[in-house]
Amino acid sequence: MDSETANKQAFKPIELRLYEPDWGSELATIILELEQLRVKRLGGPVPPYIFFQLKNIFQMLESLGSARIEGNRTTLSELVEKAIEEKGEPKDGDSQMREIGNIEEAITSIEKNVEQGTQINRALISELHRIVVSNLPLPPSGEGSQSPGEYRSIPVTIQKSEHTPPEPTQVNDYMEELYSFVNTPVESKNDLLLTALAHHRAAWVHPFDNGNGRVIRMFTYALLIKQGFAVATGRILNPTAIFCNDRQRYYDMLAKADSGEREGVLEWCEYVLSGLRDEIKKIDRLLDHSYMMEEILIPALNFSLDRKLITDREYSILLEVITSKDMAIKSQDLKDTIGDVSTTHRSRIIRDLRNKGMLMPLKEKGRVYTIGFMNNYLLRGVMKVLEQEGFVPHSLTQK
Repeated sequence: MDSETANKQAFKPIELRLYEPDWGSELATIILELEQLRVKRLGGPVPPYIFFQLKNIFQMLESLGSARIEGNRTTLSELVEKAIEEKGEPKDGDSQMREIGNIEEAITSIEKNVEQGTQINRALISELHRIVVSNLPLPPSGEGSQSPGEYRSIPVTIQKSEHTPPEPTQVNDYMEELYSFVNTPVESKNDLLLTALAHHRAAWVHPFDNGNGRVIRMFTYALLIKQGFAVATGRILNPTAIFCNDRQRYYDMLAKADSGEREGVLEWCEYVLSGLRDEIKKIDRLLDHSYMMEEILIPALNFSLDRKLITDREYSILLEVITSKDMAIKSQDLKDTIGDVSTTHRSRIIRDLRNKGMLMPLKEKGRVYTIGFMNNYLLRGVMKVLEQEGFVPHSLTQK
């Protein structure tokens, strides 16, 4: 949601309050399901060395989705090719790629600094704003900010919205009210309602001169971690997928909450929380060892072999690795798969796969290997299969 210095209509204050749903409603049912997901032990989890590669992929999707809501036209295939080309070490490129990289950095910062019970405050939100607008050209042609990390000193309007945000002199008070709102303990059943309401309220205040949408979606991610969705210990979240599939619906639902009336506010909450529930259920399937092997990695290898991105021998080696018990295998266990070659030749084959990033030692200089599918040609196949399986919002693949 980009900002412009103009006036549309008079500012209409609305109360920030926690509306509770009727406890026989669809929204109440969704909240109960999310409560179960929040504390659910994930069964049959993939090993950590696979999990963190998956997590990096969804961080890419989250960053791309958040940027595209703001008008960034980078497609998923372009982002994948950039990741392969740069081997996981982003370089200075065009501003659209920098914007996506900034969002990835903001996600990393949240995961480093926010845990269950963390207090959300101005310092955290200002730092997130500095990160997401860093080194970007200024509006109207770019997505940067005149004052990174500082609340706006100008009046703004919100594209695709009838709502006029509060005057600059009111921003600090409204934001302090919001921090108090999200940090005040509530019954656990209301935690997720609070998150949905806080997302709307931050958008309603529009505290910065630019970059508000990106920061607000990061704020929402931080709140989910604060409330116990423990991404550091085995869960993957992609909350932006809720909003980026249908940008117009996102704006329409925000407008309902802009009314400040109970019915519109709860309709917004149902939109956010039903999307979150569906995303969590979907992504949690990836943490099942069998599903990940049979439905994602093997099809991704087949895709890579069909397109001659890997050789027959490389395919056989990688297939041996992912079908092993822990998706990890010792170098000597690959003798039969590699075939009747000298020890030196076998070592060279394994070294070549290591250099390509397709085999990764579990320990530095170790001889137990797992598959690597980030920042190499295998990433194309993994992304293609994730798209076919419904894990990638359709909007991310279109110009």
